[in-house]
Amino acid sequence: MKKRIYAAGLSDAVGLGMYLSLSVLFFHKAVDLPNTEIGLVLGIAGITSLLGAMPIARAAERFGTRTVLTVLFLVRAAAFLALAASSSFIAALLASAVAGVLSRGISPLIESGLIARASNEEAVGALARLRSLRNAGMAAGALPSGAAIAIDEAWAYRAVMVLSAVLFIGCAAVCRTFGEGGRPAGAGQGGPSRGSVLRDRAFLRITALYGALTMSALILGLGVPLWVVQQTQAPAWTVTLVQVLNTAVVVLLQVRISKGSEDFRTARRMMRRGGLLSALAAGIVPLTTFGGAGTNLALVVAAALLFSLGELYIVSGTTGAALLHIPEGRKTGYLAAFNLGFAVTTVVGPPLITTSVGLGGWAWLGWAVYFTTAGLVAMRIPQPAPAAGKAPQTAGAAA
Repeated sequence: MKKRIYAAGLSDAVGLGMYLSLSVLFFHKAVDLPNTEIGLVLGIAGITSLLGAMPIARAAERFGTRTVLTVLFLVRAAAFLALAASSSFIAALLASAVAGVLSRGISPLIESGLIARASNEEAVGALARLRSLRNAGMAAGALPSGAAIAIDEAWAYRAVMVLSAVLFIGCAAVCRTFGEGGRPAGAGQGGPSRGSVLRDRAFLRITALYGALTMSALILGLGVPLWVVQQTQAPAWTVTLVQVLNTAVVVLLQVRISKGSEDFRTARRMMRRGGLLSALAAGIVPLTTFGGAGTNLALVVAAALLFSLGELYIVSGTTGAALLHIPEGRKTGYLAAFNLGFAVTTVVGPPLITTSVGLGGWAWLGWAVYFTTAGLVAMRIPQPAPAAGKAPQTAGAAA
């Protein structure tokens, strides 16, 4: 069962990796949209992604993860086929909006299906392995996109979108084999009401911190590349090196670093450590304007590695703390709410980051203060009450 869930998560990531690495060029080269319309399409898709997560989670609690995931993947495949065939702004906008509604709902269902009956310790390890697989899948998805860019013809860009749709159809077929094991534990049974997550202040604080701290991932993906090409003497291929390093670090170390995060105190320390590592990385970035190309390259690599390690501790710590605050039988809805933390960041983060890059080195020092503050605030998250979920475990206390 778990192997099939991992397979669905990996295939989904490959399909998304194709789209994410090609979307801007697809809209420009294949659909022939101007920059303003491309920004509008992507912006609306980002906004609609915030709307679908909780309704999808409620549907899964009622009808089961297997059924809902199957339907979602088929609808996503149809949206990508429509996107591949689009030749106007309206067609591209509608297809992207539909795909956006589904984008933040599918991942929490895969996660909840994977850990539905797992202990917190097992859940942390399983989610870490899933994230490593998905990061590898995202990287693999960039390969066919690179081929389409090399060909640089509209049909090649459209072919990649069709290939993504085929992968999503495959995911739907795999989800149909989940059986009743794909139904979240506790679904349809008593327990807290569906709105309980919105009244759980401690969990919402973790979700907010998750969104605040994972800004580091966006800074590494958007801010550092812009800074490298605009403000440093480092070679242009440094941008690709940064992406490769980040993927490698996540794939190789995510499972190892996540160990111990099933203990609440350890999870909080991981969040603090992640914030401080990100702060240190942000403090190094403005130093890349001094010295020659070699020095700039070395400093960019150091900052990228620190951001990547910080990201691992942030994800492990926030995930571990969140799981300990989830009531028994409510993983689907709570994980959907938890993922909204990063979803909001992906909407508000890019304009903040791109603006800050233009403000020079002082903006990076501002980001360093931001991550330091967020990391320290994480230590104020309250211990989960025993009635709120499984009792906190102490196996990782010495980690």
